[in-house]
Amino acid sequence: MSSEIDKELNGDSMLMHKSRHIHCDLVETLTVDGENGPRFQNESLEGYKVHDWNMNETAINEEDYKMNTNPTSDKKVTQIGSFRTGSAQSAEILIMIDTSDGFIHDNPTIIEDVANERQNMMQQPIASGISDDHLEEHQIYSNIVVDIRKQYDIQISYDKAWRAKELALGSIRGSPEESYITLPSYCYVLEQKNPGTITDIVTDCDNQFKYFFMSIGASLAGFHTSIRPMVAVDGTFLKAKYLGTLFIAACKDGNNQIYPLAFGIDRHGSIEKTVHKIFPHERHGVCTYHVGQNLKTKFKNPAIHKLFHDAAYAYRVSEFNFIFGQLEMIDPRAARYLMDIGVDRWARSYSAGKRYNIMTTGIVESLNAMLKNARDLPVLQLVEELRNLLQKWFVTRQQQAMSMSTELTMLADGELRSRYNMSATYLVEPINSKECNVNYAGISAQVNLDTRSCTCRQFDLDHIPCAHAIAACRFYNISCYTLCSKYFTTKALLSSYPDCIYPTGNEINWVVPNHIRDKVVLPPKTRRPIGRPRKVRIPFGGEGKRTSRCS
Repeated sequence: MSSEIDKELNGDSMLMHKSRHIHCDLVETLTVDGENGPRFQNESLEGYKVHDWNMNETAINEEDYKMNTNPTSDKKVTQIGSFRTGSAQSAEILIMIDTSDGFIHDNPTIIEDVANERQNMMQQPIASGISDDHLEEHQIYSNIVVDIRKQYDIQISYDKAWRAKELALGSIRGSPEESYITLPSYCYVLEQKNPGTITDIVTDCDNQFKYFFMSIGASLAGFHTSIRPMVAVDGTFLKAKYLGTLFIAACKDGNNQIYPLAFGIDRHGSIEKTVHKIFPHERHGVCTYHVGQNLKTKFKNPAIHKLFHDAAYAYRVSEFNFIFGQLEMIDPRAARYLMDIGVDRWARSYSAGKRYNIMTTGIVESLNAMLKNARDLPVLQLVEELRNLLQKWFVTRQQQAMSMSTELTMLADGELRSRYNMSATYLVEPINSKECNVNYAGISAQVNLDTRSCTCRQFDLDHIPCAHAIAACRFYNISCYTLCSKYFTTKALLSSYPDCIYPTGNEINWVVPNHIRDKVVLPPKTRRPIGRPRKVRIPFGGEGKRTSRCS
């Protein structure tokens, strides 16, 4: 702000309040009243006390300070101070400029006029006084009002606190408009630093933002070789100045950790239509959690929701048919609703082994929760936050994978050991060299080690040997580790994170071609609804409030 005021200090003394210029008279002397503190010794300024003023070099003392009567443009502005009247109740705010030669202050005859424009005054000094704690999302503007009053003995309005916080955030993050302008250059540098990275920005005929896509090269390389081919896609709303939807495509690595694959930003939130358009020949499942919440909302019967959950997670088709029959008897409408969705889209027993036991979009929901604060950022800072998150995850998981001494990942190894213990009492009846019948507690299952299948369907769907298959392996003296899917091996986990993800560095050091730098990307055509922006999403379907109770 000092540079802006410098421009106005030429010839006559002038102080700039926003876009309005206010001419100033000059004070001749300033002395110290030991009892009441510093006061202006000028009749026109009688009753106005200096408040919270600190000089750069020396504090105010008994010596008179001569006032500069004709400041020139080369006088350096060193700081801005805040003043109030002697009455704490009125708390009109004045501004003083401290130059190397003396003081310049507002003409007291216009104090009342200035007070009428309180919302336009002192935003920059207040913004500079806002601490990092105030910039947190959970901090409300009334906290700023209270803290400024305690720290500086100045009463500011709620509106001024809001504007000051926005100004402080803008100085840290940059403006949302600049963020869109810089996005093409950022994407170019990101692709250069991380080979194989794909980015795309689509604008309309007016150069206004429509879509954005980003997939880091290291994520793509790991996905093609070592990640289960099951992608969960979900969207979450952006909360910055320009609204939109952040789409996340994520998978699970061999250790069941979230593996972000791609990100997109769109002005609208339709997922299903886009997925069917881009992947017309792939199987499309639905999230069982969201289907269950819809059941709660539509049919208001807890028993329906429980039966749906049991049917969805059943391994055997016979088990599914039995449970679904019970659901149909209780409420045929709910059964029809689930049939219309498509049983193969939500029931594990009908999934043909393509879901890899991933039944919900919880991996994306978890990532959305982690990005709760990042969704308040301008688009460029949001994208950089996503890249930075992947950078941290990749280096951490590379180190974890290299430290594993088992053939399988910790997740798969633990599951296999648990099933191995279960199979100790199973009875194996061989059929041929690779097939057998396994009995336990009066229930039998037929295992085929060649095709890696079992009639219990657990081996087929989890891609980890079930207890029946492990009993068969023990009988035929075969290592059950060799029958696990390659995606659960430690080698595959290490291959999932093949490269490092590099930052783009400082913008000042970017080398960007002119045709990229000159690309115009303007903010999207979105408008915020009237009222306070919502920070907490509306609960979905049958979601209730989470309550915590001390033990």
